[in-house]
Amino acid sequence: MKLVNLTCPNCSGAMKKEGENIVCQSCGAVFAIDYDDADVEHEKLQTEDERAKREFEHEKELLEIRHRQEEEARIAAEKRESKRAVKAKIGRSISAKISGLIGLLIVVGFFYGSYKLCVRWGVVPPMKEIIASATANNAPNYNVPVEAITDEVLENMISAGRSTKLSTRSNRNIKDYANGEWIEYTLSEVELDSAYFIANASEGHNRVVIIFKLTNSSSTGDKITYDAVFFDELKISGTDGSLVCNYIPENISRSKAAWHNDSYEDRDQCYRENVLAFGGTVTELGI
Repeated sequence: MKLVNLTCPNCSGAMKKEGENIVCQSCGAVFAIDYDDADVEHEKLQTEDERAKREFEHEKELLEIRHRQEEEARIAAEKRESKRAVKAKIGRSISAKISGLIGLLIVVGFFYGSYKLCVRWGVVPPMKEIIASATANNAPNYNVPVEAITDEVLENMISAGRSTKLSTRSNRNIKDYANGEWIEYTLSEVELDSAYFIANASEGHNRVVIIFKLTNSSSTGDKITYDAVFFDELKISGTDGSLVCNYIPENISRSKAAWHNDSYEDRDQCYRENVLAFGGTVTELGI
């Protein structure tokens, strides 16, 4: 590139290109521009470069559009193929289930037909007789009479209740504040006080309630309290007519009348909350 200092040949003033001419900024003289062949060729090359650049950008844009369209078409094809595969799998599964159901119906029909022939020939009794016999022999009877509470059953209930009371208090002692000091009590003995059979209790089933006398020992003396357990869900076995019991004693929620929420100092209060509170007909059991 050659740098040229343009000055007016008339007044040596600065000159400026305006349009296709050069004008003196001092005297206003106007001069025309005479391009030579080299200038024309340079301008032509610049025009061709710009046109090639525009064509390249256009081709690039077309390629990007084509690539995007091909990618969208590929994704759409994969989705269609996936749907066809799922439909085919569901169809095979349905066909397999229908085939299995048909096979099951054939097997059931075969056994049912064989059973009907056996009933007709008298080999097996009708289904109604089988169901009636099973119901009569195995159905539990919750209408337990007091006579069903045998000495052996009652002894088992007493033993289970005593063990429960001892294990409940085995790892904890009760502290009572009296005469300005704390006294610690340990459950030392659980004795049978009385036992009761309640027919038609409030929950609908008969039950047995056992009251125990508890001896709580301390360094200052013993304290006697009372507590109870009950056995529910009693029923008569449908096979041999014996009493069925799980021998798991349960406690009722004690009121504030209980001593440290553990047992009752008043034996009558223990009887009211553990026996009378259930309703029904109460019968004392002989020990």
